[in-house]
Amino acid sequence: MNSILEKVKDLKNIALLKKQLISTAESCTGGLISKYLTDISGASSFFESSVVTYSNDSKISLLNVNPEDLSMYGAVSEEVVEKMCRGLLKISAATTAISISGIMGPKSDNTSKKVGSVWICIMSKAKTKTYFLELSGSRQENREEAAKIAIINLYDFINEL
Repeated sequence: MNSILEKVKDLKNIALLKKQLISTAESCTGGLISKYLTDISGASSFFESSVVTYSNDSKISLLNVNPEDLSMYGAVSEEVVEKMCRGLLKISAATTAISISGIMGPKSDNTSKKVGSVWICIMSKAKTKTYFLELSGSRQENREEAAKIAIINLYDFINEL
């Protein structure tokens, strides 16, 4: 846990230096990324908001994800996490958004996608990066690993701005 808090402190410092305000749209992690971001004092100086959009309906109603994209690509897809970020940037004051969707296990979601499949998108006005993960732990281990990897990638993304 200490290593992730150290990374969050580093993220806070780089976000402040680069004048970035972060919002999260989480599905499979259920708010764990925002929990880590708010575990440190002064989080409000770099963290704007979080939306947990666990269901497809919430992705549609809160983040304006197109139902056709969900139907065509599934919630666990590059296309959907990009739309989640785009929607988040529209409804928040954030300058950088991160979204995540995946299958944490122990059972699949009745698609051909494997347990442990995770898509992450990080987006600013200037650039977008997506990442695909294949995790192999328990449900809890997958959630924690996905959140930690997301924070590390978020740090790298902002550092490159």
